[in-house]
Amino acid sequence: MRIHVIACRVLTRELSYLAAMSPNIIEITWLPQGLHQTPDALRISLADEIRTIEENVRTDRTRFAPEAIALGYGLCSNGVLGLESGDIPLVVPRTDDCIALLLGAQARYLEQFQAHSGTYWLSSGWVELSAGTKQERAKRRERRFRQYAERFDEESAEYLLEQEEQWAHNYNRCALIDLPVHQSPAYEQAAHEMAQENGWAFERVQGSLRLMEKLLNGQWNEEEFCICPPHHRLVAAYDGTKLCAQALEGGAP
Repeated sequence: MRIHVIACRVLTRELSYLAAMSPNIIEITWLPQGLHQTPDALRISLADEIRTIEENVRTDRTRFAPEAIALGYGLCSNGVLGLESGDIPLVVPRTDDCIALLLGAQARYLEQFQAHSGTYWLSSGWVELSAGTKQERAKRRERRFRQYAERFDEESAEYLLEQEEQWAHNYNRCALIDLPVHQSPAYEQAAHEMAQENGWAFERVQGSLRLMEKLLNGQWNEEEFCICPPHHRLVAAYDGTKLCAQALEGGAP
């Protein structure tokens, strides 16, 4: 089976490893980390990539058409809702976001959320692309301070930075997801330092490649994956399954 995956770059190490091990032929298109913060931008980016894949097949720029387009995303702030399939079906995990993917199951994510609702999650990708090291965070803060100071003044710059940092008060635990793909003391140090800076507890939580492996291996059971057939739209489901496929009016063009 040929599968074209569109995924958040935060999953680079895990999905690259699984693609190399998969019995299927996997091609991956990476999107920037952080698009979930602007769901409309995520939806537009995903729709553009889906259209590009479809167009490349139609115009024979892609020699062999994928049998499915799989998304390395969950609902991700509803950023996948409204996406439409063309001639190629879409496959989407029935998860809230990538943390459930990294933990191996939506059920594990919900268990963790119920026990520790104020958790700031980190993985190798999240450390590399979002959290960074203590030194990188300090440099970024200094850069932001200079940007604000140039527009306003130093007192206002410090105030604006303090307001930006209020998000940290929503959390009380920093959890580093432990996965076998790539382990480095640097990640634990970065996560531990971030926890100390914000007064959070620190904990390592065992992750799992299980759900991402199923995604790339084509093991799409109905309970954990929504398969959106050709010429359907992804819409919200309110029965706990997260997503369902709705036929487009008029069907195939």
